[in-house]
Amino acid sequence: MKRPFSFLLLLILLLAGCGRAQGNETTLSMKNMQFLQSELHVKAGQPVTLHLVNQDGYTHAFDIDAFDIHTQLAANETLQVTFTADEPGRFPFYCGSPGHEAAGMMGTLIVEQ
Repeated sequence: MKRPFSFLLLLILLLAGCGRAQGNETTLSMKNMQFLQSELHVKAGQPVTLHLVNQDGYTHAFDIDAFDIHTQLAANETLQVTFTADEPGRFPFYCGSPGHEAAGMMGTLIVEQ
């Protein structure tokens, strides 16, 4: 009886963590002219690692002006970006490919204390 309960508890704990960032590491996917997450939450003063995934058949970009991050992703490319967000605040990110930001391809990086 103890073994099934332990397994169930472990399963619940594992599922509770699904879809959440591990520390300051998360995946941000791009598809159909949008970021699939419009907000990213990270902790201040710790390295942030973003796994950028372009799921479209054309080029996208990922830009955060506050951290001088400007990168392009070819069609179906995955790329990793690491930086440190020292101060708490709200920082916009967007796709810098022509017309994409105007089409609504943007979001907010929220750096929390």
